[in-house]
Amino acid sequence: MKQLIIFCTFIILTLDVFALTISRPLGRDPRLRVMTYNPDDVFKFTGYYGYQASIELARDEEIVSISMGDTTSWQIVPAGHRIFIKPMEPDATTNMTLITNKRTYFFELYAAETLDMRDPEMVFNVKFLYPDDENDNMSGHMQTFSTAPASPDLTHPEKYNFNYYISGSEEIAPIKIFDDGEFTYLQFRDKNAEISGIFAVDDSLRESLVNYRLAQDNPNMVILEQVFPKLAIRKGKKVTCVFNQSFKAY
Repeated sequence: MKQLIIFCTFIILTLDVFALTISRPLGRDPRLRVMTYNPDDVFKFTGYYGYQASIELARDEEIVSISMGDTTSWQIVPAGHRIFIKPMEPDATTNMTLITNKRTYFFELYAAETLDMRDPEMVFNVKFLYPDDENDNMSGHMQTFSTAPASPDLTHPEKYNFNYYISGSEEIAPIKIFDDGEFTYLQFRDKNAEISGIFAVDDSLRESLVNYRLAQDNPNMVILEQVFPKLAIRKGKKVTCVFNQSFKAY
């Protein structure tokens, strides 16, 4: 229970009072990261001295203007719906406003140093996700298959693990969650069929985005092709913590 309290407290505290949004790992390589767009948030970006990175916006966005507080300590190169960004000083700190034909972004920019480009804190690319846009970049994380699986048969519930604890926003929480030792199944309400992000949480409470697919016969059932000890479900400023109380290495 102590571990559960720490997990939920940490996840919720990431939504701090200043609404400063940080990037999270996209998948296996933590240097590829994502951030969920919210017009009322400020986004924190950390670049590494001697290395460049990129920020990826929606594919249909066009950059209109970029304004920075310190234009000499940072190199910014816009290219289509991306900007390439590089700190020119090891301790460069400033802010940036990015305006496109669709949105406005506010950033806090920080520079850091590393001796190894394989440092998991390094950032190579940050991709924005847009939960309120049906054409957003998030669509790449919902896997679609011509032979998508059907919902599991629950006539023998003893075959499944329902021992999950859920805490946080009820609005985006699944109404049912269980696993069969191989896959995890999350049943959502109709209005919650589209989730901005489902993240696996490791023992260090670091998050990585999880790919998912929808059941063939139930578009409100999300299927994860793995069983996880901890998950975080996020949509804008809302977050739900999911704890698998029967987790073991299957």
